[in-house]
Amino acid sequence: MSPETISFEQSLEKLKEIIEDLEGGNLPLKESLEEFQNGIDIIKQCHNELETAELKIETIIKKDGKIIMVPLTKK
Repeated sequence: MSPETISFEQSLEKLKEIIEDLEGGNLPLKESLEEFQNGIDIIKQCHNELETAELKIETIIKKDGKIIMVPLTKK
């Protein structure tokens, strides 16, 4: 299942599983590298989804027909 076909929440769960597998240290090197790449792909997809959501929020917040840019707090 590619990252594009699952929800954001499912992506985070899959990423959590990948991290646990990698931290466990029980995977062969080749499989570890594949899982790492899968994790990177999921992170990129989640990042894109978050950026899209942020843009939607910024365009939804309007006052008198003008867009009010409300910065989202970042941790």
